Amino acid sequence: MRKKVLIFILVLLVILTACKGGADSKKTQAGGFIGTKEGLVSTMNIDSASGGNKVLDAGVESFRILVNVQNKGEHSIPENDVMVTLDGINLQAFQIKNPTQRNTIPLSAIRREAGKVTTPAQIPIVYDANYLSDEDADRTTTIGANVCYKYETISRIKNLCLRKKITGAVSATACKIDEVKLSESSAAPFQVTTFSERPAGESKVNVYIEAKNPGKGIMYDKDYLSQGKCVDSDKDRNKVYVKVELTEFKNSASLVSCSGLRGNEGYVNVIQNSMQLSCTIDTSSLQESSFETPLRVSFQYVYKDSVSTTVTIKNSNPV
Repeated sequence: MRKKVLIFILVLLVILTACKGGADSKKTQAGGFIGTKEGLVSTMNIDSASGGNKVLDAGVESFRILVNVQNKGEHSIPENDVMVTLDGINLQAFQIKNPTQRNTIPLSAIRREAGKVTTPAQIPIVYDANYLSDEDADRTTTIGANVCYKYETISRIKNLCLRKKITGAVSATACKIDEVKLSESSAAPFQVTTFSERPAGESKVNVYIEAKNPGKGIMYDKDYLSQGKCVDSDKDRNKVYVKVELTEFKNSASLVSCSGLRGNEGYVNVIQNSMQLSCTIDTSSLQESSFETPLRVSFQYVYKDSVSTTVTIKNSNPV
């Protein structure tokens, strides 16, 4: 009897292990976005012969100011779509010829490969410098840099529920229209936080979308880089370009209409780091039976962040 019980327990353990492995595999195969809340992450340091973020004064030592930019999001950044502008120092004293520079090579997005997230692409933005003034004694100052980059967030709702007639009786197995839906967002500094669907008439569905900027950066119009420098500005501030699409329909633009937009796309204001959007979907031309379909929301914008470091300017000719 004990032998039979032991065999039964061993078989049960094997079955439970197999079930667990299957569940983990299914979870891995589900895919989806990586979905972190980061885009371009920057750090700053001084590269000098003196080391330790120290430089000599009076033109004695040439050095480099390095702004390292690392793409930790799921949008690839083409060449020239990152713009860095130095801030907080006397450019003439540091002999900085051009305070604004752009990335000369693309920065690919992170992605999953063999179950792991790839290492973020990174490049340094380099400024050659030489402190010309002759200081009376050592002093420490802060060098800052504004970092602007053009980015895109892709959000998806996998199970939007549609049918021709929204009102009226439906089968017990029909998908639900009047509910909050679970959304997915690509890794980026601007994220969808709320998505809900509800009836809006006999052949209309309303979708409500809310997205937020959880970071300290500022959002600008997607064409903001054309001004040629990354600085604070009231022009085109807190604007994001939005497009809402039913990806399984070629005539998506004729089915979706959003308040304040030109049909299914246009600019929306970001107020106190939050954006709300209400859209209506015309279901009169759709099939009679209920079905689930993906809805895609894309956001295009320029994100402005900042980074800084301290540098000690050492007197090269102490008395």
